[in-house]
Amino acid sequence: MNELVFKTTALSTAEPYTTSEVIAEYSGNSRKAIQNLINRYKEKLEQYGKVVFEILPLPSGQKAKVYHLNEKQVTFLITLLKNTPNVVAFKFELTKQFYSVREELKQRHSLRLEDKSKRKTLTDAIKEWSLKDKYPHPYSMLTNLLCKTATGLTCKQLKERYGVDASITELMTVEELGNYQQAENKVIAMLSLNADYQQIKALLSGGTLQVAI
Repeated sequence: MNELVFKTTALSTAEPYTTSEVIAEYSGNSRKAIQNLINRYKEKLEQYGKVVFEILPLPSGQKAKVYHLNEKQVTFLITLLKNTPNVVAFKFELTKQFYSVREELKQRHSLRLEDKSKRKTLTDAIKEWSLKDKYPHPYSMLTNLLCKTATGLTCKQLKERYGVDASITELMTVEELGNYQQAENKVIAMLSLNADYQQIKALLSGGTLQVAI
């Protein structure tokens, strides 16, 4: 199946959700039938959080109200659907995708907290770097290098990718965060050896480091 579960934001603190359009399409019900079901049980659904919606254009040129439902809300709602083969397959895949998104967000949040504890180490390493005065903005320069190494994008480009002005590590995938932390550890070690920026950049690009100790 296609993507059934989405995230409220690009941040690691996001919440997973699905939509009334997804439920209608993959359960074999009409958009109107699912919306009626949501409206009928709205009071119960709101015990699991506010029922939010957005107005989206349809291919016909008209506009439709599309509901966003969190995991608890949709779990309740789909129990009200008849268990046809389509609905059973949809329930199975939806459950799997909600779990996958929650685990991914959890890992990102955990790695983000781990990185926060390292930021002081990187900051201290830069403060003790004998070459720091050679560069106007050493912290920004090295952070941008780390971001490019981990994601292939500069800090600015990464933020533009998601349209969010947030900490760059909040916007990285689990794989990107792992790459970022590996690179960060290398940079901290290289700073302690008083490597210059070009040497650090070369090593992160797969070269070798030669410094005079």
